[in-house]
Amino acid sequence: MKLKKAACFFICIAIILCQVPSFAQIKSDTPVKKSDSIYLQKSILSGNNSDTVNKKDTVNKKDTLVKLAATPLKPDNFIVHRWLLKNKFINIKSAPHYLIEKPHLVKGKEFLFYTLAVVLLILAIFKTIFSGYFKNLFRVYFNTSLRQTQLADQLEQAKLPSFIMNIFFTITTGIYIWLLFTDYHPPRLINNKILLPFCILSVAALYFIKFCLLKFMGWVSDIQETTNNYIFAIFLVNKITGIILVPIIILLAFTKPEWLPVITNISLLVLGLFFLSRYIKSYGAIDRKFPLNPFHFIIYIAGAEIIPLLLIYKVAIDYLI
Repeated sequence: MKLKKAACFFICIAIILCQVPSFAQIKSDTPVKKSDSIYLQKSILSGNNSDTVNKKDTVNKKDTLVKLAATPLKPDNFIVHRWLLKNKFINIKSAPHYLIEKPHLVKGKEFLFYTLAVVLLILAIFKTIFSGYFKNLFRVYFNTSLRQTQLADQLEQAKLPSFIMNIFFTITTGIYIWLLFTDYHPPRLINNKILLPFCILSVAALYFIKFCLLKFMGWVSDIQETTNNYIFAIFLVNKITGIILVPIIILLAFTKPEWLPVITNISLLVLGLFFLSRYIKSYGAIDRKFPLNPFHFIIYIAGAEIIPLLLIYKVAIDYLI
């Protein structure tokens, strides 16, 4: 029995040793082409077994595999490519299109936005610091009985808030004139941004010259008290006008082009009413001191106020901008 078992054991080992070299010889004698192996690998990955796939599916897969057979792919790359081919939102089959980059010129209103932000900041700081002066300013303007009372005297004695509000009036009026020039008479001889400080300085210079002339006329005519009341009435209306102009210039700056004529007409109407109220108040202040003919006062307004402004506007349009 022992001899039989030993003989069987040796026979099995001999058979195994004989089969290994023959299998290696068969494997080396029958090489597989690289393209066939790749195609076999792709078909295995795509699940295209001849026993489980229809002929229609094999034809569609074959067209896809022909396109991808130009370059050998690893299994991971093939899966990615197959996913890209099936994705309808990514087009990798067509030829690529190249877009030429061009410089984009941005023409926004950043400069105007930050300018108006500074204006609002000045008004907010003034109202916070001089809240009493701010309230008395409107009370004296809208209440005629308070114009000669203690509140009016307080407004006259507050030199610093009055000076700040006069500067604020010149800034808002200059911006308003600048916006009108920009919309209706675009500057030709000067840069648009340089025109803004020019308008503000022009308004400041005009009212400074007017203030000096009125002071000089009151000193020469020995009616300084009447002249001071007249100046107080004019600059009181100017301060209110400077505050009212803030929403107007915001609308003019950022409104639609089709709304621009309507807002401009409304703003001119509002400014005309303030301009008229200024001279009604100043006429009352002068008439209390000495009798004044209304016709003479109208001639003074036309000769000293309206006609010079029209001449300045005409010269600015024709020769300056």
